Amino acid sequence: RRGTWALHTVNERLERLDEACTVIKRLYTETKTSFDGRFYQLDDASLEPKPVQRPLPLLIGGGGEKVTLKITARHANEWNVWGDPDILAHKMAILDRHCADLGRNPKDIQRSAVALLFMSDDSAYLKRMRAAQPAMPHLIGTVDEIRALVQRYQDIGVNELIVPDFTLGPMEQKVKTLDRFITKVASR
Repeated sequence: RRGTWALHTVNERLERLDEACTVIKRLYTETKTSFDGRFYQLDDASLEPKPVQRPLPLLIGGGGEKVTLKITARHANEWNVWGDPDILAHKMAILDRHCADLGRNPKDIQRSAVALLFMSDDSAYLKRMRAAQPAMPHLIGTVDEIRALVQRYQDIGVNELIVPDFTLGPMEQKVKTLDRFITKVASR
């Protein structure tokens, strides 16, 4: 029907992503781009102005081991996924194998992770948070415990850790927690 969007299957969306990455990278680098793909067709298309950053980093997020990580190995400058260090170490090994299969140096792909932050000196609060076991990857603990958890990410090769602020409470508390995280954890 007119005006509706087809969501397609997961496989079809991933096939589109793979092809779109090729198109985007070519548009960033070529003066005129022609492309005749299964999903996208371009005839002497141009993209101006070109990105100042060369190459403009392409970030792909997701942890699907058979397809998404293969697309990441083929196209990405950075990979991002929600996960704890054990999950990330497992998925990074798979990403590295996909890179090897493609003849790409895995070190050419920056690795970033996302985890919720629950940092406090209040032992009762930390006990409640640990018992709740948030469904998403998380960092729960005191400053020293969080510092040790962040070190584990660094030890396995994560270049960037993203900490969303939506679990940190009202704005004043968010700022206080993030400032504390920056000065007591991230700066070390």
